[in-house]
Amino acid sequence: MSHDELQFQEIHDVFRPKIHRYLIRLVGEYEAENLTQEVFVRVSQGLKTFRGESQLSTWIYRIATNAALD
Repeated sequence: MSHDELQFQEIHDVFRPKIHRYLIRLVGEYEAENLTQEVFVRVSQGLKTFRGESQLSTWIYRIATNAALD
């Protein structure tokens, strides 16, 4: 695995359960699983451009909130 893949895997392992619970509260259990996967696809794609101007958790939760609103 490359460094980027390892970094993403660590982020996924830490944040996936939290984001899934958050999305269950926002959209219900039925849609939360699909949205959780979508959030982590977006995180994976955007990780290289993450500037660090906010905390990583803030950025991930914003992605989750936007996915729920869409």
